[in-house]
Amino acid sequence: MSSDTDRRSTLIGRWVAEGLTFKEDWPSSVRQANQCFDALIRRWLVYPANIGATGKIKSCVVGDLVHGFITTIARKQHIVETRLSHHLARHFSIFNDLRLRSSDGIHTFLQSLSQSSRVSLLKVLDLEGCQCFGGKNQRYLKDICSKMLLLKYLGLKGTDITQLPREINCLRELEVLDIRETMVPANATVDVLLLKLKRLLAGHIDPSLRNFGTSVHIPHRIDKMVNIEVLSNVKAQRRDDLEDIGKLWQLRKLGVVIDDKKSHLGNLLKAISDLHECLRSLSITIPATTLNGTPSSPELPDDIGSRIEHPKILESLSISGARHFFPLLTRGGNNKLAKVTLSGTALNQDDLKVLAKLPKLQCVRLRHISCTESVLIFKEDDFECLKYLLIEGSNLTNITFEDGAARELEKMVLSSTGIESISGVDELPKFKELELNNNSCGRLLSSFHNAKQIAKLTLHGTLLKQDDLQIIAKELKIRCLVLLDKFLDGSQNQITFEKEEFIWLNLLIVDRSAITKIDFTSGSAPRLEKIIWSHFTSLSGIDNLPRLKELEFNGKVVPKEVNEAIENNNRINLKCNEP
Repeated sequence: MSSDTDRRSTLIGRWVAEGLTFKEDWPSSVRQANQCFDALIRRWLVYPANIGATGKIKSCVVGDLVHGFITTIARKQHIVETRLSHHLARHFSIFNDLRLRSSDGIHTFLQSLSQSSRVSLLKVLDLEGCQCFGGKNQRYLKDICSKMLLLKYLGLKGTDITQLPREINCLRELEVLDIRETMVPANATVDVLLLKLKRLLAGHIDPSLRNFGTSVHIPHRIDKMVNIEVLSNVKAQRRDDLEDIGKLWQLRKLGVVIDDKKSHLGNLLKAISDLHECLRSLSITIPATTLNGTPSSPELPDDIGSRIEHPKILESLSISGARHFFPLLTRGGNNKLAKVTLSGTALNQDDLKVLAKLPKLQCVRLRHISCTESVLIFKEDDFECLKYLLIEGSNLTNITFEDGAARELEKMVLSSTGIESISGVDELPKFKELELNNNSCGRLLSSFHNAKQIAKLTLHGTLLKQDDLQIIAKELKIRCLVLLDKFLDGSQNQITFEKEEFIWLNLLIVDRSAITKIDFTSGSAPRLEKIIWSHFTSLSGIDNLPRLKELEFNGKVVPKEVNEAIENNNRINLKCNEP
């Protein structure tokens, strides 16, 4: 681990591959590794860095103090090679005997591969983000596959590799192969045959627009790779591909791209039926085939739903561009389905009724959907367990919550939408967090004036006016305010917290904002205890904040007025995070 940001999924994969867990089978090891990650967070040995919309911590960072302590102990116990630099050590197994110099970089390591004998014992090689395979250096990957025959984890995400050499099949112990966000062509994976492989992570996802991203082809001999548990962003080219996937009875997570053809749709449904006892996560993408971005949706047999076994333990379902799959996969006892994402497809009130009846559904995400009506209505007693609602880029103009609907809803995220009003939010008893991203939301905010239960508000690219912010300050009981990017109208570059505004506010976060100055007048934010801000913004009047205890600054040079205020007030602690 390092003082850089580390993704949860990467750490889990590495820990299991390195044998740092004590369970025999992979699923149990993954569960134990996740428990360890959560324990580190609870004990504040690592800090959350990226928290997903549903509250799950997706990445973490190790503070300098803890990192130094861990490094010292590890070197005393000979757990890590003492001469490895911090930036080099993160690429390798914890237990290695590479004997590299502290001045060596990853380029030096790769250049010496063909002459090195010690690399043959490595179990983990994580080269994420390394741009060292260009031109003639493509041979480095061939050297890795020829020399590191005990590798269990090979991370190539975000590197500049452009091919997979045929020597990749020499890695007979490999359990994780990560080639996401690379320029590897789609057909590079067709000849891959790795019998111990657990995770094949591929493709490049564009999370912003209607583009569904890229994928790689399903290996032709995938049916031989019976230990596979995760297949991510793979595309079916042949009829046999989907039939073979149906034989992978260890498969827990499947992300598949198929053409909008009747034969492919039917074969995929059959494969899902064959895997009904093991699939926990399923993502289906059908790229748009027409100019307006709507798939042609060929008709399936009327009785297809009665001929398939519905996944018994499916917890997460994502469907992109394929509305006809939605009712088929959400009927028939999906008692464990907790998260549904619909992207680039049509949605009507009847579809919402199907979602509403899922007994364990906690998260609904609607991305670039085309609603047949401009209004979505959440009916009384519907969505009994729904906690998170995320809407991005739809043609909706209004959302209505009837009395008694979605009573467990805690968080709503609206991104790049045309929604003008949301009614009934004041009747949502557990609604406590609102996030607005890239919305022109002056009118929209008026829908929340009576929602006194909202405790956290995040504004990102909202183009608010100062008057809109003052209405929020007086009407809502905000305890945490997060201001990101250009949240105010372009003509304004400073904000003032006036007397009796934000009287409940405890935490203020200002990051990557165009605001150059924040001024606190006497009597404003009387309960404010902590401010986290970046070098783009100066703070004035912090001596007017009677409960302020902590300032956290992300930058190199602390503003002069802040230093002066701290010198005059011993109760304020300052923490600096240099970029």
